[in-house]
Amino acid sequence: MARTVGRHPASRAPSSRAFVEEIHERFLPTPAPEARDVAAAVDIAAPLLDRNHAAELVSEVLARLAGIGPLAQIWGDDEVTEVMINGPGPIVIERRGRLSTLGSISAAEVHRLVEYLLGPTGRRVDRRLPMVDVRLDDRTRCHIAVPPVAVDGPYITLRRFPADVRHLSELARPADVEYLHRLVAERANLIVFGPTSTGKTSLLASLLATVADRERLVVVEEAAELPRLGVSTVRLEGQPPNVDGVGAVTMAELVAAALRMRPDRLVIGEVRGPEAAALLQALTTGHRGSVSTLHADDPAHALWRLEQLARTGGAVGDVGAHIASVLDGLIHMSRAPEGRRTVIAIYEVRNDGSLQRTAGLDMTARVAAAV
Repeated sequence: MARTVGRHPASRAPSSRAFVEEIHERFLPTPAPEARDVAAAVDIAAPLLDRNHAAELVSEVLARLAGIGPLAQIWGDDEVTEVMINGPGPIVIERRGRLSTLGSISAAEVHRLVEYLLGPTGRRVDRRLPMVDVRLDDRTRCHIAVPPVAVDGPYITLRRFPADVRHLSELARPADVEYLHRLVAERANLIVFGPTSTGKTSLLASLLATVADRERLVVVEEAAELPRLGVSTVRLEGQPPNVDGVGAVTMAELVAAALRMRPDRLVIGEVRGPEAAALLQALTTGHRGSVSTLHADDPAHALWRLEQLARTGGAVGDVGAHIASVLDGLIHMSRAPEGRRTVIAIYEVRNDGSLQRTAGLDMTARVAAAV
């Protein structure tokens, strides 16, 4: 049982950081305290608080005890897409594409948060292994860096993904929406490209949501970020090596496995390594309607980068010509100054490797001829 908390003046503000900290510190020696015990302590400390304010205090204390600490309120805000903790101090968030600060976090809270995030995953981070990437149960992508590489760390970066698939109309102009529907229906091989945090994964999910349920999708991701899209969707996720340095499952291995699972369409969440060669082979063998994403600033860079990645996976010969023969189109995602993520261009990849920004006529004719 937790120790009795001393009485505070009734006028004390329920949101007072010092008030929450005091109750929190008094419960720290108690393993997994019950909510009713925390509620009783809050009632003793501030008996004149109304029920709603008291409940908020109890929730905040329990969140801090669980390890999530000052992120409790942020976690309930679906519009927050990125949370960045640069060691003790202000918490930086991205909401609707704009950065701002929201509250602060102490050194002790940062360390407890690291333990809270890594605990269920079985992963660790320390001076020997100072960086780690994990996926949380809600598909949040988490990167943690600690000293010595993180000078003022620990640094925690959390990328959150929406639970619901966005409609294409939220990510593209009406004319582009109609065209994208046609490309998916006609089984074009597509790559969505753009810089970091421009909505590539969101668009990929929106495109896949238009695929008929009878089609079997096999999705390969380094960290599972795409939601499950239907009963016929199979999802594979890469695995890092365990603490003994064994057990790793690479993206290239997963792509090879995916081809044995009778995919109607192959989906690679992001091409970033040797799996690019396996993707090209898959497209060559007739898996039309396959899609992926790629980090690149412009369409020419996207094709160049795909070629270089394929070469790291063992692709030889005229890789550029190979890409041109199997890839139908590139979709360029960008983020506007006000934060909106949108499709800004769609390109046809011609058989000679050239690019043509298109309104839809040429590419759909090419796709129809290839099917």
